[in-house]
Formats: sequence, structure tokens, C-alpha cells
Amino acid sequence: MAGSVAQGGTHVVCEVPVELLFSDIDVKSSNTEHLISSFTDAWYEHHLRHSNLSIMRFEPHRELFRYFLGQSASPKPYLEWYRMIHVTRGLEPPMSPGQLLRQRKREFENMKKGLADNSSFFYDHPIEVVYHPSGYFNMKDGHHRASFLYCCGVRRVFARMSAEDHATWVNAEQAAAVKRIVKAQQRRLIYTPILNPAFYDWRSERDENYPTRLDYMLHYLGPDQLRGVRVLDIGCNIGYHARCLAREGAIVTGIEHDPVHCELLKKLNDLEQTHFDWIQASFEDIEPGRFDMGVLLTVFYHVMKKEDRGSAFLAKLNASVTRLLFWESGDEPESEKRMILENTDFAYYEKLANTFGTGKHRELGVFLK
Repeated sequence: MAGSVAQGGTHVVCEVPVELLFSDIDVKSSNTEHLISSFTDAWYEHHLRHSNLSIMRFEPHRELFRYFLGQSASPKPYLEWYRMIHVTRGLEPPMSPGQLLRQRKREFENMKKGLADNSSFFYDHPIEVVYHPSGYFNMKDGHHRASFLYCCGVRRVFARMSAEDHATWVNAEQAAAVKRIVKAQQRRLIYTPILNPAFYDWRSERDENYPTRLDYMLHYLGPDQLRGVRVLDIGCNIGYHARCLAREGAIVTGIEHDPVHCELLKKLNDLEQTHFDWIQASFEDIEPGRFDMGVLLTVFYHVMKKEDRGSAFLAKLNASVTRLLFWESGDEPESEKRMILENTDFAYYEKLANTFGTGKHRELGVFLK
């Protein structure tokens, strides 16, 4: 297992998947409001917008480092964030935009050198985290370091946590139960990553390398809170995307017809301590209800050429997803797109990326009503 125990066994430094890294919880929830000088409601409203948010959607810091990396980004979200944390308290920002960018650029160059040299810098200076009961970590310190590493494509970040939090996250009993199921199922590959140290050496078929499908989807959604948004994950497989969205506060229901996937999905929910509702069934055979957002990744192409099943699938999709649909194709993306646009109320499509998985060239995009 990656990591080492330090400080008399009271703390652990280990690698944490970027999917589990969230910004700090808000000051009122953490009872640290009294530590903010010149506290105002306007400051708190701004602060709340960026609190308890996945690092993938932590826009100000993410866009700053994407800008320094030449990834067609702008530093404006970061400069505005910095300005607002001061002016909302009636304070003058201590640095001008130019001064701030120069300072952050120097820090960026130092971190870039540390990463390129494969030095121990990030292990020696880990981010500080606290485990959240919903199965992720809130960062207490190190938002810039974590955002830099994420934008550089690093999928696991060194973090320092209490030994108690480490034991809770590792969840050794449930990890052993997952391994027993995988062995009994004779699985040779895991479709999507398992976000637990006991499985770091297990390869997954999808979503290992930045940018992943999840990265594209969360970048598209932006920093707005997803708490309370109803999400339907159609063909959720072993639940990776459903759990990631549930950690964001969405109310997620997964549909998966394969009982073997469902058996593992259930144990992974227990292991990762992130739960969502799920139904073992074929999507076109059930009435799942109505949802704000849908996730349909590499599913529709299985039924699109079966006239009766394809028609029933699209009718159910149209009735179930009311606003937005993330979709990934099989190897005939144009045919799939045409069928969805011609047989549902989705009126707009935006391509997000060309993707490749399980031997097929695919397309990832979003449909809107």
C-alpha cells in the first residue's frame, strides 16, 4: 500500500485518487467562522460556492494551472476568485492581478520542476485532508498543489490524514470482501477504477488516464452545486460514475441489467462508503421516474439496431431524462446521434471529445432539451 506512517503513528501520508479530493468544507459547517477576519454574508456566499467541491470542478485553481500549462484556458476565474475573497469583506486585495500571476507562476515552475525531477517534493509536502463520511476527503491545505497535479494528469496525490481516517477509508474488511467477489467472478479486468489503496495495482479498461470521461463531464457541468440534482445512470456497470456524482451531492439512481455487475457494484458501494440507489433490470423494461440529468455511456449501441428494443429504449429515455444527457457512442456515433435527435425531444448536441475504449473509437457528448 502506498504511504507511510509518521509522527508516532498518529498520521499517515499516502496517495489519494483525485476523484476523492474535494475543497474544504464551508466555515459554518466546520465551526471555523470565527477565524475569518472581517466576516460578511457576501464573503460567505462567495466562499460557499467553492466549498466542498470536487477538485475536478474547482474552477479558479484548475483554470489557473491549465492556463500556465498552455491548455487553452484563462486565469480570469482565479483572478476573480482572489479579488472576491477580499472585496466581499471590504478589503483591498494585497496584490494586483499582475503581481498575483507572477507569484503563482513562480510556484508553478517550482512544482513543475519537482514533478519532472521525480523528486520527493510532493511526498514531503503533502496536502492535508480530513475524511468525509460520504466517502471522500476535504482538503484543509494544499488546494494549489492538488489542482496543479490534477491538471498535469496525476491521478493520485500524496495526502496527510489521521491514522483513524486512513483506517476508515481503507476499510480493510470490505476490501477483502470485494477481492473475494472478483475472484469468484473470475474477472481479469475491472471496467472502471476502484478508488481504494488495496486496488491500486489493478488495471481498469476505462477512465485511468487524464482526461477521463468523468473529467470531461464535470468540466462541462462547471462549478455549480449538484446537490439535489436527480441523476439517472443507465447501464451503470459497477457504479464508478454513479458514485462520483453521488459524492457531488446528486441523488443518483443506477440501472444495470447484469447481475454479476450488480453483485460487485453493491460491495463497491460498501467499500467506497458512497451509496446510490440501483435497479437490476433492462432500462427499456422499467419505469424509473423522471430525472434532471442522464448518463448513457456505451449503452445505446447495444440495442439501436433492434427495432423494437431500440424504439422502446428511446421512448423511455425521452420520458425519464428531462434536461441533460451525457452520452458515449459505440463505433457508429453519427447513427446514434441521429436516432436520438430524431426520436426524442433532445434538440441540441455538443461534442465533448473523441474517446477510445474496449477496442472501439467512440464519441463523448451531451444532449440538451
